[in-house]
Amino acid sequence: MTFPLLVFAVDREIFAGKARSLSVPGADGELQILAGHTPLIAQLREGDILIEGENGIQTKLPIAGGVIEVKPHEVVVLVNF
Repeated sequence: MTFPLLVFAVDREIFAGKARSLSVPGADGELQILAGHTPLIAQLREGDILIEGENGIQTKLPIAGGVIEVKPHEVVVLVNF
């Protein structure tokens, strides 16, 4: 199963598409998001975002922090570099 994922920086779109999974460095620990995840909003700390796209290809993105919002039908991540 996949879910719609949007990742934005202040000045550009980083990723827009379907993902199988998303791992992010939450302020209180690592979070893994899969399809059907419970809605949440969380602060992100410095670390790496790992996106597994619907094709199985993994993308690693180092960030300085940000915010994630998991909605019932999409996930939005705002990042700082």
